[in-house]
Amino acid sequence: MSGGMPPLRNRRLAAGFVIVMYVMLGALPAGLLGAGFSDGSNVGQGVAVAVGGALGAAFGAWRIRRTPESEREDDGGY
Repeated sequence: MSGGMPPLRNRRLAAGFVIVMYVMLGALPAGLLGAGFSDGSNVGQGVAVAVGGALGAAFGAWRIRRTPESEREDDGGY
């Protein structure tokens, strides 16, 4: 299979996939840190997960915009 998984060849689906992955990668360590430093309150952990997810989404969007257009192009060769 050359060119990756067929569903991810669509440019918008691939961008959404990247952002969702960075959201999860940001939320996981933030949630763990929030759980470790909180005094048993779920509010602190929830805020940490939300902030980590938002930072992860921002980082994912920044990475997509930073990638050269030629690398983001869908070649349409299904």
